[in-house]
Amino acid sequence: MTEGISSPLAAGAAGRRWSARGRDLLGGDQRRFWIPVFLAPFLVLYGGFTLWPLLATGLYSLFDWDGIEPLNRLVGLGNYARAFSDPIFWLAFRNTLLFAFLNCVIKLPLTFLAAVLLTQRWLWFKRFFRTVFFLPLILPVAAAGLVFTFLLNPSNGALDSLLVGSGLLKEPIDLLGHDNTALLTIVLVSVWQIFGQYLIYWMAALQSVPEDLYEAAAIDGAGPWRQMVAITLPLIRPVALIITLLALVNSLHVFGAVVTLTGGGPGQATYVVSYYIYNEAFRQAPFAYGYASAVALLFGVLAFLFVFGQGLLARSAERLRREYGV
Repeated sequence: MTEGISSPLAAGAAGRRWSARGRDLLGGDQRRFWIPVFLAPFLVLYGGFTLWPLLATGLYSLFDWDGIEPLNRLVGLGNYARAFSDPIFWLAFRNTLLFAFLNCVIKLPLTFLAAVLLTQRWLWFKRFFRTVFFLPLILPVAAAGLVFTFLLNPSNGALDSLLVGSGLLKEPIDLLGHDNTALLTIVLVSVWQIFGQYLIYWMAALQSVPEDLYEAAAIDGAGPWRQMVAITLPLIRPVALIITLLALVNSLHVFGAVVTLTGGGPGQATYVVSYYIYNEAFRQAPFAYGYASAVALLFGVLAFLFVFGQGLLARSAERLRREYGV
């Protein structure tokens, strides 16, 4: 009698197990089919627009190639040796690092202070100010460069006319025409345009700090400055590190502002690596496409070192974030 009762129950349980296993196998087969299907568009685009250009650049850098004729003049590492011995390349390299340094030193503190103000409860018209700061980011770099070309024109530009008309200057100053001011002017224009992006980064970091910490600190008698030093800065330090490194890496790729504002001048005062690559590949005949590819790879190695350092510091920042519980 017991066997008669248990056998149907055992058979039913076994049937359910086989049915569930069949559904799992079927579902697994479907997942194995759909995963590559959904990944295929990304892999095609990544291979066509990232992987292949990188491999092709490495190939072209080994040839003395003008971008038109067949690849038949192999020079090996000759293009790299030429770059290392070219003083203009090192000038462009120095200007690029100087631009990145000045850009970050000016941009990051200003955007942080603006974010602190725009996250205060007592400030009115927050949306208006956020919109005003973000609007320049919508402009294309070329359009922004053209606007400032007219504004900074020493003969009839609005800025010089205003300063001379108000008596602050005796005569117009060509900010883009002097070696000592041209690069700094491009830095300020770049900061003006990118200001809204880093403002958003800082605001996101500040808004991630729990409000109850500030309330507890206020009850204990801590003022705004003490709260900033003891609460805000330690808690946003992991995110601040990532923002700083992002700003540094992005600043190394300056190009549009140089093309539209100075064209690398006056002389070579605003020559940067990106503009140097563009000039060698497309502007100076005969075109040195192979040499420009070698310089681009050298510059890519520099950017990779910064990104690699960013990854190491980001992992450290993530550990700090978990430690602080934010």
